[in-house]
Amino acid sequence: MIRVFPRRNKWTPTDDKVYVGDPPMWFSSIEPIRISVTFTFDILEGQRLFRAYSRYTDDIQMGGPAFGDPGGEFVPGRFLRPGVTITSRGCPRRCAFCFVPQREGKIRELGIKDGWIIQDNNLLACSRPHIEAVFEMLRKQPHPAKFPGGIDARLIKPWHIDLLKSIRLHSFFTACDDQKALIPLARMSALMTDIPMNKKRCYVLIGFQNDTLEQAEMRLREVFKLGFLPFAMLYDADNKSKDWQIFQRTWCRPAAYKQVMNTTSTAPSLPLPPQNT
Repeated sequence: MIRVFPRRNKWTPTDDKVYVGDPPMWFSSIEPIRISVTFTFDILEGQRLFRAYSRYTDDIQMGGPAFGDPGGEFVPGRFLRPGVTITSRGCPRRCAFCFVPQREGKIRELGIKDGWIIQDNNLLACSRPHIEAVFEMLRKQPHPAKFPGGIDARLIKPWHIDLLKSIRLHSFFTACDDQKALIPLARMSALMTDIPMNKKRCYVLIGFQNDTLEQAEMRLREVFKLGFLPFAMLYDADNKSKDWQIFQRTWCRPAAYKQVMNTTSTAPSLPLPPQNT
């Protein structure tokens, strides 16, 4: 099967049946062609590529997350580079800024395929047997495990920490989407004092709804103080001011924001919300 992508990124497969952009002049194939579009801003380019590749076969389809594709069983190496695996789809949360629940549903456990980069949306929402089976698979992999898909701090339990300690761990991401999220993040931090900070990373949503630069800076500083390397995620970045964009670039580079952390904050330390919020 030929796979076509509008643009290349670090997750794009690199085998000889993968094409990025237009077909080359020497292109000729009788195989099925599938065009994968991840982001909505690439839909028009995907449609253009569909027309370009349609000259070579009638067996051509276009799909992907940009079109609300809920995803089925994961096939390693087909639309994501080798090493990446997805063992579940969906998420039980209903975050206002996230398309996953409406696109993929609550949570669906899939067959576990080999890989060391776990891209599940919310692995900890799966059943304990499934999670334990994922870690059993990870112990057999040739590289340390990465969890860029996110480890939900609201669901973390001591046995999850034991599993993380049972494997070679490169890094994982959790998330802090608002001030209330600092409470479960603090609990998570207390369970992980012996895991190095460079392995503990945190997506921090900024610029959503009525967020301000001052509030965003306070959250990012608190995440850092809790022992996680923050990675600022700017909501609707294309429509944000230059100040927001510069701020986001600073707070997604540890070398840059570690310098900022050594300076006086523009705002007082952010207090954790009370337990009953």
